[in-house]
Amino acid sequence: MKTLLPLLALAFSSIGWAATQPNPGPAPEGITSSDWAGIHAAYEASRHGIRRMPDGSLLARNPGQQWRTEFDGEGFTVTPDQGEWTWGLELTGYGNRKLADKSPQSQLREEGGKITCRRDDNLTEWFINDRRGLEQGWDIQQRPERDDPGSPLLLELSTRGSIHPEVSPGSDSVSFIEERGSKVLTYGGLKAWDATGRELHVHFEQAGEDGIRIAVDDQNARYPITVDPIARQASLKASNPEQDDRFGYQVAISGDTVAVSAVGESSNATGVDGDQANNAASRSGAVYIFTRTGATWTQQAYLKASNTDAADQFGYSLAFSGDTLAVGAFAERSAATGVNGDQTNNTTSGAGAVYIFTRTGATWTQQAYLKASNTGPEDQFGTSVAISGETLVVGAPFEDGGATGVNGDQSIVGTAGTGAAYVFVRSGATWTQQAYLKASNAEGQPSTPGGGAGDVFGASVAISGDTVIVGASHERSAATGVNGDQSSNTAYSAGAAYVFVRSGTDWSQQAYLKASNTETNDMFGTSVAISGDTAIVGAPNEDSEATGVNGNQAGEGVYNSGAAYVFSRSGVTWTQQAYLKAGTALPDRGFGWSLASSGDTLIVGAYSPWNNANTGAVCVFSRTGTVWSPQAQLDLPLISTATGFGSSVAISGNLAVAGAPEKSNVSDTGITTSKAGSAYTIDLNVDVLPPAISVKQGGVDYAKGATKWFGFVAEGDSFDNPFSVSNLGQADLILTGTPKVVITGSSDFTVTQQPDSPVSGSTGSTTFNVRFAPTSGGSKSALLSIASNDGIDAPFVINLTGGGLSYTIDTDGDGLSDAMELKTSALGFNWQVKQTASVNAYLASANRAGRYAESQVHALRLGATQVTKDQASGRIKLTTHWQKSTNLVDFFDLAAPAGSQVSINPSGGIEFEFPSPDDAAFLKVESE
Repeated sequence: MKTLLPLLALAFSSIGWAATQPNPGPAPEGITSSDWAGIHAAYEASRHGIRRMPDGSLLARNPGQQWRTEFDGEGFTVTPDQGEWTWGLELTGYGNRKLADKSPQSQLREEGGKITCRRDDNLTEWFINDRRGLEQGWDIQQRPERDDPGSPLLLELSTRGSIHPEVSPGSDSVSFIEERGSKVLTYGGLKAWDATGRELHVHFEQAGEDGIRIAVDDQNARYPITVDPIARQASLKASNPEQDDRFGYQVAISGDTVAVSAVGESSNATGVDGDQANNAASRSGAVYIFTRTGATWTQQAYLKASNTDAADQFGYSLAFSGDTLAVGAFAERSAATGVNGDQTNNTTSGAGAVYIFTRTGATWTQQAYLKASNTGPEDQFGTSVAISGETLVVGAPFEDGGATGVNGDQSIVGTAGTGAAYVFVRSGATWTQQAYLKASNAEGQPSTPGGGAGDVFGASVAISGDTVIVGASHERSAATGVNGDQSSNTAYSAGAAYVFVRSGTDWSQQAYLKASNTETNDMFGTSVAISGDTAIVGAPNEDSEATGVNGNQAGEGVYNSGAAYVFSRSGVTWTQQAYLKAGTALPDRGFGWSLASSGDTLIVGAYSPWNNANTGAVCVFSRTGTVWSPQAQLDLPLISTATGFGSSVAISGNLAVAGAPEKSNVSDTGITTSKAGSAYTIDLNVDVLPPAISVKQGGVDYAKGATKWFGFVAEGDSFDNPFSVSNLGQADLILTGTPKVVITGSSDFTVTQQPDSPVSGSTGSTTFNVRFAPTSGGSKSALLSIASNDGIDAPFVINLTGGGLSYTIDTDGDGLSDAMELKTSALGFNWQVKQTASVNAYLASANRAGRYAESQVHALRLGATQVTKDQASGRIKLTTHWQKSTNLVDFFDLAAPAGSQVSINPSGGIEFEFPSPDDAAFLKVESE
């Protein structure tokens, strides 16, 4: 299933962006949010470029949808990269007008990512191809004629390809069905509005087997009007949806296969593909397997426990690896222990079990039935499961053993809720228990009234290779960071996570993880995820008002907004790498309730079971180097009630899935099934943004081709301007020129400092310096060029301009040269304003002794000899008389103020230093 024409839906299922463009994440330092959004939009536009084919048609590639679309002047045809179906629509007529002939190719135009085709003198058809999908619409200039002027305007559309339309009973959507009966597309969200912006009533009608009509009530419309339909992919649903099934409670994914559980499903079937119709085992639970071929999802299997029983809640946890699926049923009641024990004895309430299923080809079978080695009542074995290759870990958060560490004495009775985790390994088709894991500071439920719950070690588990992480969401120490003091039980339900590693067949605890801002009731460890040397821990009840990445952790202003913490390992040492929050901090948001990670991509579910108004969300983060950045926040569109969306998430490569177990479903016949549940596949397509150059000077962004004005500089003088180069992409920006910054067109501009290369992604920057040193008067210009691997703005060029002022030119004609007036501008001189009186006073004062040529005064290049040598003593004595004026009329003797000093510098210059209270003054120095 794919999304088409999505105004409100993104390129996965029917999930939307609240009618906005994809969030590009926070702007890098120094870049405004609006500029960053523009840069991201330009990048998206380049990925969805449209090209004209030799026959005049237009072809658009959509990497997010994984299809290409051809526009031929009559309609469009979509061809997916994989899959057996094609699909398209063409408008054949409207009102009494027929559009049988293809429009001339000259009418098929593209500008700015929008395709327009003038189908006749009254109607223009348009398409927009972007990350959201393909949007289509029609602009109609005048009211079309029709046989009955009082009837609605009808737009006639015929379908192309191998799928067929079915209009819904409510006439508000069209489902497109492939030959095997699967729904491929849902075409809905239809809107129309007139020239005043007023929405018009509009609906679909069936028009034969392969046609549809759009009916618009235009009786009171002011033309022109716009008609804009939306199509989006159908979500995953159970084959036997029933009220309160909660399909989507857990999700798991491996490649192109998704598993979705429904813990409230009630059939009494057992095994694989049993009878779904019998609801005789309330809340026994089920799991549904879906596979993808191209863009089409189909259900492959329906799984039940081999010992189905009411209230077992089979599917409470799921884990997928290759062709092996682990399913937890935390409330299963048999007293069996170990592997493949007696399933029939239901004498141990809430003991829990895990079921292993494997696939050969397309056939699923149960391979094993796993129980704890120390099965006990209400241990809830199977609350959490995780699998990696041939190793499985199972959490039992209410196990009450008193042991600590690895493989301790299971017979020691502790207190309820200490929790445990069990490691199983497979050899061939045989499973055995390898380890019994306990917290190093295992604590059960305190005996003191109101003391809180036990640690519930095993509430969450995750595994990657030989590393396991176990969450204990109610652990009570007040420690922070890594390997802190575990003994302080003063922060009830603060939570902790424990890292275990395997060497050969031996397991040991490697780290004890706590939040960097540990607080009571944060429930750190509610969820955990691990990929390689990166572990993530969710704390859905954390209360800070921070947003995004590495915000202020100190506040507690937004109750239960939630957080996720990223830890990285170097050797055997773990450190916290990032503190993640949702893009908006909301009370009871529950960010961190669920987690899934794959390489440098992280999915965080935001869900709170205590907030009935929380529709839920899924947040996507990616990492470049050690820097994490938010990529998207995904919500269900047009939903205002609780759905549980994001309560479960899973990821495999660029494909993710999110559950919405509390969502009510509406059938094609209009029947609502409360809390039947849904799941949504998400094509992340999280690309590493290519390098994108940004050049600034003085805090001002310069676009490619912009002009930088250096101002006026006197000939012989110079003025330096430092520039910065930043990389707005994620891949390294490489400056490829030799030298890296080149200036051509004028020797008056030179690069005195070259930038460094490469410039790292997102946060990287470097600097270079340009000097303007005019050798003569007049306008100066040059071209600055930076070659790089930026695919859009290479080379990056800026026009450099400046003005040289000469000592021989007097533009304003007041008797003082342009360069001299620039240098004395602090005294009020302006080379463009005639100031004859001030200039005359200046010249008269400067040349009172009459010793200097006028040109020397103009240039401040006094060359006459002022002193002579005393031949008798062999010494030179220079006596000067200093006067000061602030108006060039009244001069006063300048007595040496306190703190004055005279010295000769290493270059032979005589330096007279003194404090001056005036901002600007004219100093006259005469020799005696």
